[in-house]
Amino acid sequence: MPTVPVATGIIEDASGRLLVSLRPEGKPWPGFWEFPGGKVDPGETPEQALVRELWEELGITVTAPEPFRVLEYTYPERTVRLHFYRVRHWTGTAHGREGQEVRWMYPWEIPALECLPANLCMTAAVLAEALPQPPLCLIADPGRVSLPDLQRSLEAALGAGLRWLVLRCKVVSDDSSADVLAALCAGALARDAQVYLNHPDPLPDWPRSGRHLTQAQLEAGVKPDEAFGVSCHDAVGLQQAARLGARYAFLSPIFPTSSHPGTAALGSRAFAAMAAESSLPVIALGGMTAARVPEALAAGARGVAVLSGILEARDPAAAARAFLQHWDG
Repeated sequence: MPTVPVATGIIEDASGRLLVSLRPEGKPWPGFWEFPGGKVDPGETPEQALVRELWEELGITVTAPEPFRVLEYTYPERTVRLHFYRVRHWTGTAHGREGQEVRWMYPWEIPALECLPANLCMTAAVLAEALPQPPLCLIADPGRVSLPDLQRSLEAALGAGLRWLVLRCKVVSDDSSADVLAALCAGALARDAQVYLNHPDPLPDWPRSGRHLTQAQLEAGVKPDEAFGVSCHDAVGLQQAARLGARYAFLSPIFPTSSHPGTAALGSRAFAAMAAESSLPVIALGGMTAARVPEALAAGARGVAVLSGILEARDPAAAARAFLQHWDG
C-alpha cells in the first residue's frame, strides 16, 4: 500500500490558541477532530499543498508556514506521511468553507476531544515547546533535607541554569517553614524559573506558576483552576491527565530507584510505548542520573525530573550542570 503524503497546518492565533476542525460525514474518520490540511497532489510540494488546502477548507491565505514535524502513521486503510507546519501568519478569517465545524482551543484543551491519533502526537509536541527550557525539573522536597540545605541547593541549581521546580510538601506546612518556602518560590520565579506546587489542601497562597498533582489526587477528582501537571505511573493516568487539561506529566519510575526498591521500574521500552501514545509531554522520573538522560530522551521523554541527584548532591551546582549539559546548544 503506497504512503499518502499529507500537508497539515497547526494554526496558532495571537493568544496561543490552535484551530481544529471536525471531519464531516462522507470522509474517513467522520466525527473526529484534526488539524486542517489535506493530501499533497502530484507535482505539489507539501508547502504548496498546505497553502491550497487551507484556502479551500478555511478561506485563509497563509504566508511563511514553518516546517515543524514529519510523522508517518498507519491507519487501517492506509499509511500517511504527515508534513506538519506551524502557521502563525495569514490573511482572512478562518471558517469552515466546506460546512465543517471549527474551534479555537488552547493546546491543553484539545485532548478532551476525540482527535485523530496522529494529531494528538502533535499536540504533545506543541505543549512541549511551552515547557521550561531546558526541560530539567528539580523536585524540591523539604522533607528530605533541612530548609537551609534546601535553600542552598536550590540557589546553586538556579545559578547553574535550572528553570523548573516542583516544590513537593507531603504535609501541610507549619508557620515556621511557610514563610521560608514562600520566599523560595518567589525567588525562583524572579530567576525566570517556573514553580509548580505539590502541596496537600488547603493550598497556601505562595507565588507559583501552577500546581502539581499526584495520580491519586487526579483519580479522586481534583481538577485545579490553574495550570497543572501530574505524576503518573501508567497509561490510564496519562490519559486521564490529558483529558482534564494537564500541561505535562511525570511518568515513573523509568529506572529502578533506591527510594522505592519494591516498585518495579517501567524500563525504557514500556516508557517509550506509553509516551508515544500520550498527547502530553511526558517527563521521565525515577532513578534518573545525568548518564541516563540520553536513554530517557531516546525513549520519548520530553524532559527529565530529578530529586536526590541534585537536591542531595555534595555539589548541587555541578550536579545540575551535569544534567543540563544534555540540552546545551
